[in-house]
Amino acid sequence: MKTILSTTLLTFSFFLYSQNAKFEILNCKPIKSDFLWAATTEVSNFQYLEFLYSQKDNPAYQSLLPDTNCWRKFISMNAYTEYYLRHPAYRDYPVVGISKEQAEHFCTWLTKVLNEKYKKDLKHPVDSLLVRLPTEQEWEIAAKGGNPNALFPWEFKDMRHEGKKFKGQLLANFVRGKGDYMGVAGQLNDNADVTAPIYSYWPNAFGLYNMAGNVAEMIQEEGRTKGGSWASRAMYLEIEGKDEFEGIAEPDSRIGFRYFIEIRSFKNTDVKKKEELSAKMIEKLLIYVPGSKSFKLMSQTEVTNRLYNFYLKETKKERSLSSTSWESLLSYSSIWRNDYHRLDKYLDYPVVNISHKEAVAFCNWLTDKYQSFEKRKYKNVEFRLPTEEEWEYAARGGLDMSPYPWGGPYIRNAQGDFLCNHKAVYDKWILEMDGKYIRDGLTKSQLEEAAGLDGYSCLSPAYSFHPNGYGFYNMSGNVAEMIQESSISKGGSWNSFQGKVEIKAREQVTGPSPLLGFRIAGDLKIKETSVK
Repeated sequence: MKTILSTTLLTFSFFLYSQNAKFEILNCKPIKSDFLWAATTEVSNFQYLEFLYSQKDNPAYQSLLPDTNCWRKFISMNAYTEYYLRHPAYRDYPVVGISKEQAEHFCTWLTKVLNEKYKKDLKHPVDSLLVRLPTEQEWEIAAKGGNPNALFPWEFKDMRHEGKKFKGQLLANFVRGKGDYMGVAGQLNDNADVTAPIYSYWPNAFGLYNMAGNVAEMIQEEGRTKGGSWASRAMYLEIEGKDEFEGIAEPDSRIGFRYFIEIRSFKNTDVKKKEELSAKMIEKLLIYVPGSKSFKLMSQTEVTNRLYNFYLKETKKERSLSSTSWESLLSYSSIWRNDYHRLDKYLDYPVVNISHKEAVAFCNWLTDKYQSFEKRKYKNVEFRLPTEEEWEYAARGGLDMSPYPWGGPYIRNAQGDFLCNHKAVYDKWILEMDGKYIRDGLTKSQLEEAAGLDGYSCLSPAYSFHPNGYGFYNMSGNVAEMIQESSISKGGSWNSFQGKVEIKAREQVTGPSPLLGFRIAGDLKIKETSVK
């Protein structure tokens, strides 16, 4: 079994470089950044037999066996019933005759196999993953191959290839009429009477085979399939077409499955050299605020994980993270929940998920820490959270009447680029800039997709976008910022609509959140001759 596994399933996980990810996973292609992948093919008989072999000592083994009698419903010959699953001639054909529960057992097994493999392989960046059936939306994203308007998984609008070399050839395994399983002789033949090998026909733009036809593919939604089968008419092969098999609970020779892989966490492979906090590091963060009567210094950016980690290390405190704080905000929350406060690649992102009390404690610690350095620029400084008035003064950057830190009434520049990290939406959704902002009927997934229009679907580095006139970054968006009044925040977050990232806007604070961070203000207790 070990030899088989290493030469079939796992041979696809060599560390090659693809267009969307810097690593490769199990015969899969990335369909959403580097955290959601789809299997290149439907699960084959041979792959499922590997799973069965691993379960031979399982008391529930018999319940995992496919129902090979499913062929009798459509074909009178006994050959498929006897040979389709186990004969070497059909090893690369899609497994059929299985229930959703059996498909989920396969996914659970493969999850364990891959997690054990990648944890041992220090060169592979994946630390933890989940193999599962896709949701309907995920399946459609994979089938469309990056084209949101695609009718079929291929670029053409009908069922035949339009290129010169393959002109007229069928693009999928389906039927055009009663009894028409092989097609018409010659170049119009689909070359399959029932199922076809899993690498048949042409892959879509993501490199995925048979997203239409061959076998209808199970999805997470109960009793649902996508893509149509070898016995389906063309209309059922449309990506958003009607589900021909909705409600069919029994194993069927027309239904199989394709697994998707969700990355839950990555290894900390980009380990940086050990750093020590210094007075210069703190001073580099600070900006002198011209014209301010109540405070003189403020940090260029929100306080980062890097700086907050110094505080945690020295005070021996631990982060008080809520396991559900990310789930309510993001569909793919595990990456952020597991990695954001842990991986070095997020060191220069703003610290989040801390309380107002913890932010005040950090300011007090930083004051004492800075004063402990003999060689320092500011001889007597006290760090604290800014007041609302101070925060707004710094955010304006010298522009008294501007609604945004960058000036002007617009959230995009002349080229149409967004100027801060917020919950961006398509212009076609906008109703009014005051009053009701966007139209009804938009789904959470639609809003999440659009949120990435500004370059970030979630948090961004602390030095993202352009600074305002005083040199402050992200005074609008990224994270809403705590101030001295503990019940409100300023500036809006990556999850705030346009109206909430205006300088005068406020948002209520209900507790630690992935939306909430802070920046520090500095009081100079005595006149500092070094400040000009």
